[in-house]
Amino acid sequence: MDARSALETAARHANRGGPVPFVWSGAQWTTPGGEWRDWPLIRRGMGEWLRDLANGLGSAESNASRRTELRYAMEAARDGMDSAESDEEMEFHIATLGRLRRDLEAIPPALVLDDPAVVHRIRDVASEVESASDARATQLLSLASQFDAFRAPLNDPASWVKRLGAAPYGVHVRTSAVWDAFATAEPVLARSLGTVTGKRALFAAMDKRFGARRKLSGFEGWRGVALSDAS
Repeated sequence: MDARSALETAARHANRGGPVPFVWSGAQWTTPGGEWRDWPLIRRGMGEWLRDLANGLGSAESNASRRTELRYAMEAARDGMDSAESDEEMEFHIATLGRLRRDLEAIPPALVLDDPAVVHRIRDVASEVESASDARATQLLSLASQFDAFRAPLNDPASWVKRLGAAPYGVHVRTSAVWDAFATAEPVLARSLGTVTGKRALFAAMDKRFGARRKLSGFEGWRGVALSDAS
């Protein structure tokens, strides 16, 4: 339960820890761009990312104190502007106020954790991912893969269709060829959707872009489609 709550919190605040170095593709851990890396590098990358996130979450209290200090200083600068007796003094307070405002805006937004102790649990998970047995690290990363923040984005079939090139109107392709090309280009998405649902969504997107399917030389398909441009 501790590991799950830690990873759930990490997933919820993933944008605070910098880009996730590895994501679950549905079959294996890869870089966000889909490149494969060996297991030791994946473990180290995910462990370091989790530790960096924990450090960022743990700084929330000091950020709150710094935010309060800056607001008090800004009030003092405004008071100084009201009582300035020369243009030089006014310009000094205006510049000070501007600098303080920039410093305030640079502090990450206020964060309230339901359970502050979860920061320690995230650090524990980071250490285990990096140094525990392969079996334990695999178990933890398998748990992480259940959360969307650690999953490679699954594109809708329509996004694949948008990448298709246009061909001369006389060129036509079969529905079966379109499905085969899609399943080759997006194997994880094709598997997750399933053949029936996947074909329904894919063919609807094809109909929207290239016109309704029609019988072409004895088979169903579309005109003007260049499948090779989508690979």
